[in-house]
Amino acid sequence: MIQKIKLTDTETRRKIAKTFGVSTPYVSMALSFQRNGETASKIRNMALQNGGKLLQEVEN
Repeated sequence: MIQKIKLTDTETRRKIAKTFGVSTPYVSMALSFQRNGETASKIRNMALQNGGKLLQEVEN
């Protein structure tokens, strides 16, 4: 199963990056589950709390 969190609001992405002291590309990687760990998990939680939508795709 492929998962990602869709968050199109650029300003929210910047806010998340600033909150956790990471770059906006890191936020993108965390939202697409290419990064795992405590910070990435917190980024995903904050994104979901700020309008992000969890998308799941089942692989055939």
